[in-house]
Amino acid sequence: MVNPEPPSMPAVLGGALVALFAASLTNTIAGIALPTIAGELGGQDKVAWVASAALLTMTAATPLWGKGADRRGPRPLLLAAIAVFVAGSLIAGTATAMGWLITGRAVQGAGAGGILALSNALVAGLVPARERGRYTGWFGMSFGVASVAGPLAGGLVVGAWGWRWCFLGVVPIAAVAAVLVRLAPHRQLPTSRAPVDYAGAALLTGALGGLVLLLSAAGTAWPWLSWQNLVLGLVVVGLGIAALARELRAADPILPPRLFRVPSFAAAVGASFLLGAVMFGGIIYLPQYLQVVRGHDAVRAGLLMLPQIGTMIAASVLTGRRIVASGRWKVFPAAGCALLVVGLVMLAPLTPATSPWWLAAAMAVLGAGTGMAQQVLVLAAQNAVGPGDLGVAGSAATFARSLGGAVGVAAFGSVIASHLRDGLPGDLLGTPEQIARLPAALAETVHLTYTSGLRLAFLAAIPLALLAFAAVVTVRETPLR
Repeated sequence: MVNPEPPSMPAVLGGALVALFAASLTNTIAGIALPTIAGELGGQDKVAWVASAALLTMTAATPLWGKGADRRGPRPLLLAAIAVFVAGSLIAGTATAMGWLITGRAVQGAGAGGILALSNALVAGLVPARERGRYTGWFGMSFGVASVAGPLAGGLVVGAWGWRWCFLGVVPIAAVAAVLVRLAPHRQLPTSRAPVDYAGAALLTGALGGLVLLLSAAGTAWPWLSWQNLVLGLVVVGLGIAALARELRAADPILPPRLFRVPSFAAAVGASFLLGAVMFGGIIYLPQYLQVVRGHDAVRAGLLMLPQIGTMIAASVLTGRRIVASGRWKVFPAAGCALLVVGLVMLAPLTPATSPWWLAAAMAVLGAGTGMAQQVLVLAAQNAVGPGDLGVAGSAATFARSLGGAVGVAAFGSVIASHLRDGLPGDLLGTPEQIARLPAALAETVHLTYTSGLRLAFLAAIPLALLAFAAVVTVRETPLR
């Protein structure tokens, strides 16, 4: 018999969803404001770090938040993550220099990593795994809407109130989330009395942070084939080996290696990594195609992404309901990864003249695939472990998705950038507005070259989606408790 929901469950769910929405929104809404920020604060050479700083701290902090939730309970840790996120938002929103803004984004990312990991952990501790599928759909909807609607919201906010409100505007939203999250009952399961593994945490944070830094900076801050990349790569490898050795010896490791011996957990985390690479690496460049090649402004480009938003929401909600009704989960991420393959194949022959209807259909397929897969993999990872590991299991799947996104964005962005450098003079690589003012022949050259690079990125994403599909279908399904 299913345990009844706690009386505060609707409010708690609302708080978790609002927090997740705010944390997800800042990454995409800020991107549209970067040209304006660079014009006001200067430091054009530091613009990439506005995005990379948040990605760096978010990825590195996620496993630490998850482990803390297993030791102290998810509610106080989620409230702390929201507080860190608000502090970072205030720092970024009041910045008067690029260094100040980058610091705010780093703090904001550390809080966002906790919110992304602990929103699921909070709900996971309050309802049984099978009933959790209902909430999985809502989490997928919140994450999907924020991720895809960010460019549209960013264009409206920058035009109406200025770029600072891309950061300050999420503060009252996060405050509402904190008030609702406080209604959740405090749940702290008995855990190991072993001391906190601070050495393991430091080594793991250094290795993960260094990896994201390497992927984010290579090709932007310095060339791929440079001594900086070589040195940083060696440091990352050394820290990674030391972190693994420490985690194998620690009495209560931050990211327990024993969990990866559970096939369902390992498959869910591996598929989350590959899915993140496809989602963020192969799909995030569609709004740029709509602006650079099709000539749409940020608001219209956001509106044209609605097919992807709609199918992502519908697939997330319907998938959650079917999981509640059947108790089965494996078919949904498997079907979702298959749809991602189909959508990427549809986009592979992309040209500047591709039919808007074909483009909308491909976006719809991608949205449906993402909605069916992303949050279910977090549920599968949590279901594969015991109650005392819910926080670290959910954070591991979320972390893997973020790390996959960092790898995908860096790798596919490098493919597109190198293609542009080889095919175009440097002075033609400007903003969408500058490209639109070029003579017709030059503008057409830019459109063709950019689209050709984007096709290569979509082709490179197809085998990753196939690997994610294989990771899901080859593991035995664990019934939801």
